[in-house]
Formats: sequence, C-alpha cells, structure tokens
Amino acid sequence: MPEVLVEAIDSHHRALLRSLDQVDALAAAPSPAHELAAAIEAVRHSLLAHEVTAGRFVVGPLRHLHLLDEGQLDAFGDELEQLSEDAVRLASGEPDAAAVAAFVRRVRDHIGRKAGAVEPAVRSAVAEGRLSGVPRWYLDEVYEQQGGPGARPSEEWLG
Repeated sequence: MPEVLVEAIDSHHRALLRSLDQVDALAAAPSPAHELAAAIEAVRHSLLAHEVTAGRFVVGPLRHLHLLDEGQLDAFGDELEQLSEDAVRLASGEPDAAAVAAFVRRVRDHIGRKAGAVEPAVRSAVAEGRLSGVPRWYLDEVYEQQGGPGARPSEEWLG
C-alpha cells in the first residue's frame, strides 16, 4: 500500500511539472496577460497542494522517523513561501517573459532539490515498511481540497 502513496505523490508531482510547462509555453508565445496570470496562479495552487499533501503523508511521517534533515526542510519551507509570494506578484501584474522564466526555473529547482532530499528517505522507509498505506482516493481528495487540479478518478474501491 505505501507504493500507492508514492505513486499518488509522483502523479501530483508530474501534474505540477505539466503546469510549469504550460506557464513556459504561455510566456514564450504572445498570449493574453490574464491567461498567463491564471497559469501562474494554477502553478501556485498546484505547488502548495503538492507540498501540503506530500507533507502530510510523506514528509511528516519521515520527519517523525527522524529520516530527514530538519534544517534543510525549514529552508525548503522558506523557499516555498517566497515562491508563493513571487507567484502572487507575477499573477497580479503584467510580468515580462524573463521574470516568468526565472520564476519557473526557481520552482523547478526547488522541486528537484526537495525531491532529491526526500526520495532516498522515502525509498528506505517503504523498503522497511515504515510508511503507512493510504488509499489513492484519499490522497487525491486531500490534494484537490488543498487547491491541486482535479486528479484522475481512482480505480480503488472502498469495501
């Protein structure tokens, strides 16, 4: 069952990367400012939803197991806050393509570094049976409630 957890978090991660690709495409082509602003806001919501969901079901338990560097996690939290503020600022104005590209690069860098810090601990905890299983439908529901885009319907049945 922990494999379902890892698969769900990975799918949320991929959705976030797709939303970053969309922002890149809109910034590179002449597009209305409101479309770019909406795409940036969608990235912000996806990023925060991904962070909350992963934090609740993966990072939190790994923290409790003392498998992650607390100082590094605090730095990632500060970075996330700054990225969120930057997204609001970019979505509120008419940003130039360079500012949007820099924002997208910073988000990708944040995601990559955090994944690099968390994934080894996840693999270890799953191999040792130290992460509990969570139904896919529940993970997707939490993700959506936190502002993430609608997830695909789960094939898991209750009962």
